[in-house]
Amino acid sequence: MNLPGLPKDACRRAAGSAVASYGRLTAVVSFCIVISCIAIPTGLRAQSLKPETQHDFDCYVQSAETRMNAQKVFVRADSDAALEARLVHGQKAETVPANGPNPHALPGGQLYDWVGAVFIPGAKLDRLVAMLQDYDHRPQYFSETIATSKLLCRTGENHFRYTMRLKEPAVIDVESDVVWERVDEHRWRCRSYSIDTRETGKDHGYLRRLYSYWRFAEAEKGVSVEAETITLSDEFGSMARTFGSLLLGINPEKSLKHSLASMRESVLKPGLQIPSLPVGLPECAAPVRAGGCSSGTDH
Repeated sequence: MNLPGLPKDACRRAAGSAVASYGRLTAVVSFCIVISCIAIPTGLRAQSLKPETQHDFDCYVQSAETRMNAQKVFVRADSDAALEARLVHGQKAETVPANGPNPHALPGGQLYDWVGAVFIPGAKLDRLVAMLQDYDHRPQYFSETIATSKLLCRTGENHFRYTMRLKEPAVIDVESDVVWERVDEHRWRCRSYSIDTRETGKDHGYLRRLYSYWRFAEAEKGVSVEAETITLSDEFGSMARTFGSLLLGINPEKSLKHSLASMRESVLKPGLQIPSLPVGLPECAAPVRAGGCSSGTDH
């Protein structure tokens, strides 16, 4: 199936013209551009979440949260000397699949589950948390991925609801419910559940759910950060996933790395001014709870 109004022959002519005019290198680029002429499966069209997709997503989240809560160490670097050395000395974010190869196939959708970590040398935990709770100015800290943000409500210093506009993989508005917990003097953790995602313009189904779980541990030399992100999109074929990752940024792993790197860079920026929590906002409703899994399915 071709895109409406763009016959198959037109695609071939465009590719052939590019090869003839610009040579081999430009032909590769032109191929990536005209790849939009390739058949687009029905799964790319906008659709609401199917009940079975929601059910299996909830079951996966329940299993993942049980796994996270059973984690014996606060952050993996505490028990992995090699990982700690790479993070401290390499000063780069590292990511690994959290639960086997990604994506995980769900009926009518696909789920990605990634864990990432970064070490921020010289950072102070309270200052990092203050920056991350400054939801009105997220584009200042995460300029590569966030265009706008606004805090909608807050209850004390632990419960927030905010909206942000993502720049990739498309322009997507995400409203999230976030709960923070101070574990002790040197450790914080938080979880964030998306409660609404809306893509501006045509809905490609790139992002249906965005759940994230964060842990922060302060040591003498800085702060260790560990995050797990669980994202749900519509079901894409293998070709669409491949070229989507290359051309459109359908890549949750890349987004997680960007977030960790931007966090590190922003909190260490000289002269960074972090405002106090705003006053006068309405209190949030009760924290959102993840959906239950009635069947007890294990993933």
